[in-house]
Parts: sequence; C-alpha cells; structure tokens
Amino acid sequence: RSRRLSASPSPPYDLSSQLDMLSVTMLSVAGFASRHSALLGSASARAMSSMAAVNKEAFATILNMRYSCKEFDRTKPVPAALLKEVLEMTQRAPTSFNTQPYVAVVVRGEEAKKKLSTAMMEGNRVKVESAPASVVFAADLQPERLLPESAPDFVKKALPVFVGQCTTPEAWAFKQASLAAQTFMLAATAAGLQTCPMEGFCAEGIPAVCDAVGLDKSRYSVPMVIAVGYEANPLPPERASTRYAFGDQFFEDTAGAPFAAGAD
Repeated sequence: RSRRLSASPSPPYDLSSQLDMLSVTMLSVAGFASRHSALLGSASARAMSSMAAVNKEAFATILNMRYSCKEFDRTKPVPAALLKEVLEMTQRAPTSFNTQPYVAVVVRGEEAKKKLSTAMMEGNRVKVESAPASVVFAADLQPERLLPESAPDFVKKALPVFVGQCTTPEAWAFKQASLAAQTFMLAATAAGLQTCPMEGFCAEGIPAVCDAVGLDKSRYSVPMVIAVGYEANPLPPERASTRYAFGDQFFEDTAGAPFAAGAD
C-alpha cells in the first residue's frame, strides 16, 4: 500500500450552533492559515495555527460536547463533504515516525451497514444501523511496509525496536490507530456531529469485523468502530459523564504522589 503526502486540509467552518464564538475563532484562524499557507509561507501558517491551538476555552468546549451517542437520527444524513473534512482533520493525528499505520473504512451503504452490524455485539447493532456512517479503524500490523526506501536508516532500525517494546505488534498498532480515532471523534464534535466508539464485537470478534468490511486479517486488526451522525434525542449541553477525582489519576514524580498544582 503506497501513501502520498499531502498538505494539511482546511477544517470545516460549518460548526454546530452550540459552539461558542471561541470555537469559531479558533477554527477560522486555523482554516485561514491552512488555505493560504502557499502565500504566507509554512512558518507563518504554522504560527497562526499555533496561536489558534492554544485557545484552551474553545478546546474545552469541544471536549465537553463530546459524549457517546446511543442512538442516531436515521432521517438526517451526514453530508459527504462534511464527513470528508472530518476525515482529513483525522489525518493530522500523530503516529510513531509518522508511519500512519492505520486505514479507516467508512461504512455508509445500507447493505454494508447491515453486514457490519452483524459483526457487532447485540447492544451495538442499533448504533451501527441508525448512524448515517460508521468508521472502522484498522491498525496495520506490518508498519515496516509503510516505510519508503528513502527513510533514514535510524528509522528503519528503530521502528522494530519500538514495536518490540509492546507486548505484541497488535498492541503497538492499536496505540497508533487509537490516536487517529480520538482525533476523529473530536473533529466530528467540532463539526456538530456526535459519535460512539465501540469495541464490543460479536462472538467471532475482530475477524468478523474484518470480514464485514473486506480487510486482510493477516495484516489488519480493529481496535474500535466509531458510529457518527446526528443524535436522535440530544442531551442538554450541561450533561457530562462522570470522571474519577483528579487526584486519583494524576501524580507528580512518582505514582501516588499528589500533583502539586500552583506550586510553580
């Protein structure tokens, strides 16, 4: 599988009305930098994008708007152009040595959705069936095949070492694909969509998902499937799922030691 390098795509401006003006400002500046990078020069464009990226209030708005949607509006399709923009933003996810060891199969056709739904755990089938699209993120278990001949020797030597540090090649590949999956969910939220990540498959497991979408099981494994669309019964904006206490998850210098916020 050959890859082409492309310039950063422009993010969509058609944001959900729920986004505040900070979100609009952030994405507008980033879009201007991306669209006019040829005139401004890559350095200027990156500087403008960086200025937008530090807008933590806008990013917090997007984070808090994202939650796992349980049922989608079957009557409201996602425009293909909007979905493509979200997928283009997904390509900006980081990966080890920029190998980008994943592919994503976008399932939109009715027959294809039925096929995929049979590979899902029963509770997840309605999500695949009701969503306008589901994206199957597939991790590439053979990342060395993605390195071009021109890749530096240190990369060719280091990549198998990095893969070997994980318990299995699949574990390494899942890490990479999951970075893209998270980026996809946040980009979709910024575009006014909702998502639902799913790892519950049928009894046959991952091979059944691969078969449903035509993936080579000897090369790919599936960490998750993400349904995307407009929610059938939107929850109120203040709705937020629970999280553990900050001190239970974040430590400083050694596990168990409290993070000393404000101790600069």
